[in-house]
Amino acid sequence: MVQLLSDGFMKLVSSPEKWNGNHPGWQHHAVWDDLVTAAESGCRPCKVFLEAASCFPPQPYYISFLCQPAKTWNQDGQSNFTGAFHLSIVSQNTIKFFKPDDGSQCDWPVPPLPLNKRDLSLDGKVTIANTWLKTCRESHFDCNSYPEGGDEDTTTLPKRVLEVSPPDGHGELRLYETPKGAKGRYIALSHRWGQTQPLITTKNTLDNWKQTIPWDAVPQAFRDAIIVTRKLGIRYLWIDSLCIVQDDHQDWSEQAPEMCSVYSNALLTISATRCDEGCTDTLFADFQHTVTVLGDPSITVAVRAEGPHVSSSTHYPLLQRAWVFQERLLSRRILHFGFDELNWECMEKAWCECDPSTVYAVLPHLKSSRSRNPTSKSSVNSPTPAHHEMWRRMIYWYTQQQLTFSNDRGPAILGLAKEHMTLTRPKDSVYLSGLWSDSLTGDLAWEVAAVVVVGPPKSVGTAELRLPGPTWSWATVADAICMWPLHWVDSPTVKILDIIPPPSFLAAPTEPSLATDRISSHGCITLSGNVLKGTSANNLSSIPPNVARDRKRFYNAWFEASFNAAAGTLNFASDYPPPSLGDKSNIVPDGETVLWLHLGTNPVEGSNPSNRPLEEIGLVLRCVDERLELYERIGLAGLGKGKWDGQGQEVVVKLV
Repeated sequence: MVQLLSDGFMKLVSSPEKWNGNHPGWQHHAVWDDLVTAAESGCRPCKVFLEAASCFPPQPYYISFLCQPAKTWNQDGQSNFTGAFHLSIVSQNTIKFFKPDDGSQCDWPVPPLPLNKRDLSLDGKVTIANTWLKTCRESHFDCNSYPEGGDEDTTTLPKRVLEVSPPDGHGELRLYETPKGAKGRYIALSHRWGQTQPLITTKNTLDNWKQTIPWDAVPQAFRDAIIVTRKLGIRYLWIDSLCIVQDDHQDWSEQAPEMCSVYSNALLTISATRCDEGCTDTLFADFQHTVTVLGDPSITVAVRAEGPHVSSSTHYPLLQRAWVFQERLLSRRILHFGFDELNWECMEKAWCECDPSTVYAVLPHLKSSRSRNPTSKSSVNSPTPAHHEMWRRMIYWYTQQQLTFSNDRGPAILGLAKEHMTLTRPKDSVYLSGLWSDSLTGDLAWEVAAVVVVGPPKSVGTAELRLPGPTWSWATVADAICMWPLHWVDSPTVKILDIIPPPSFLAAPTEPSLATDRISSHGCITLSGNVLKGTSANNLSSIPPNVARDRKRFYNAWFEASFNAAAGTLNFASDYPPPSLGDKSNIVPDGETVLWLHLGTNPVEGSNPSNRPLEEIGLVLRCVDERLELYERIGLAGLGKGKWDGQGQEVVVKLV
């Protein structure tokens, strides 16, 4: 095992005359225990590998060693061999080896530490951040097109901010409750709360925090953000847990809609992107170490762990949070403290510290939803299909994010909705729990994107499968939602007769006791259109287990049986997961009437991700009150082209 693990690398080290840019290098794979065994058996290179990997826990089970020729690239795209090899260990993050910069002897053919990342000090990081900020403020039109957020005398401060750099220089930290209309530049912090609740403002601590906030009570991520804010010469910092009174529902309901202006008007947003453990973690990563293994001769190398850019959100738990998704889109400029470097993201550019000349690609949905010029008369209140498309793209990505509290699904996107209404919707458009009155027919045609239920079957009642609110809104479903471009409804056949908007998401959720109460508490949309009628037919005992656990196949079987349709003529996406085989609480009990309400046609064949053929799109409904003609949405179904042909009868339904 010792020979297998290191011999290839040692042969490479001992034959420099064979090095060139086309050298195949050395590659090896091993499990962690094999590396430990080899090191304990006396293999000195393996001891170096082991100590290097141990610097960056947790210990992986499986690792790969990779040694490839180090090259530089000229302006013509030609590569030049540097006479060194990039040696790396690939586990959860990539651990790379370099010659130490302290003069220690290193005979391994590895390159020196990159010059652009040698300065790991706070001042060095602030210098980089200042350079990016200066470039953005001086040359980015989109980032500077907002009327606020640039100068002291034009930016309205939020209701509360942390005063981190008082003008008298006494250096104390306090919560500043600003007079109405007060001006000043400020920075916002985007962070993850984590398992441990951060320092918060409550009704009991509000007056104390106005006087002073003890430094020893401030968690590490907050301390780092405060220090960076001071170093950048900014007086105020906004942190949600401290600037909103957390146990005051009225204050929270007032401040949550203001997230739009808080983040969009901030000079800069500091993102604690690397802080997996929440606010107790530090913004400044300990990602570089020196490893020495004594012997004749001794081996000393610098090792550095390198993580992915923030464009790869799957590696950063913070960027998988729904609230942070909104903060990221609303912020004009974000300074990400990543795993091992700073990353910059604004409405026009994205830079990384590892190579200042490199501009890495911004995610397409992020770019399209943030790069907009609100001062352009042509873009304000001039809705187009592109604007509808932008909103639906945002919903698709937003609903894939995580929430600690499922009831935040609606509130966590209110800031984006407010900005979207200001920039791209007509003045008379009404926001309807994630949908819009001026594009309502198409917005109603959302579907659950998840297909297969993950994990063991759960026996839950139907009341627990839906969040409070109107069933016609995606915000009441705790799954990823597809709104675009799968169901852009063309030539709508349904008429919207009346809309009773639901109350604000910020109102305390209540369960109505009567059907009439449900209209006032959840809102109601009255539609006129043609329907197909069916009778619910549940026969779980005849459905094979593999079908019963597959959302699409289970409900397609139910739909075909309920509407007496031939197999393969429809595509039904249920809003609910299939019940477990032992669960009798079916979404629609046997014998109840169900409707398929025709909305329109999916217009362009091949225009959707599934490459499904042309379909007639309709809502699947169940009646909850025959006297008042109240119906719930239970899913969306597409009938194959030619299977509709205007059949059915015209009815009026009230969706709740």
